[in-house]
Amino acid sequence: MSVSLYPAVPPSEVEWEELLVRYELTPRALRAVLDDAEMDGGVRERVGDLLRALVVHELQATELFAAMRDARPVLQAPRIEVMAADPRAAYARFAALRGRNFAAVQRRGLEVWGWRTEAPMWGSVTAHQLILASTALDAETLAGVREALRGAGAC
Repeated sequence: MSVSLYPAVPPSEVEWEELLVRYELTPRALRAVLDDAEMDGGVRERVGDLLRALVVHELQATELFAAMRDARPVLQAPRIEVMAADPRAAYARFAALRGRNFAAVQRRGLEVWGWRTEAPMWGSVTAHQLILASTALDAETLAGVREALRGAGAC
């Protein structure tokens, strides 16, 4: 996903706060969809793939936020974890990472607007662009999970 599609800074404090709310709420929305879902076979695999992609993205975001906070470039791609095939385990890892990333940007207020870094996988990136890219992927993933579960009659 190219972050250059997104504006470097939000147009106002209101839009920034709204974006942070969306960034924070995705784990809850996913949990609500997954809580009662029965998954087996292809559905389990598809949902697991979608959630593992969120984990990979959130690991990248963790590294990018740390580089932005420390005013340093990202010199290499972030580490990739080996994850269990279980969609609920992938969800738990994503929720933990997102919670930490949300706390890292939310508690610093508007200072985060000035965060920027250079990264080999994305070029120049700001915190606003990264969170917009994250929420776009969140929406795509949530829709994909719902579709997979609906196709299996589990949603």
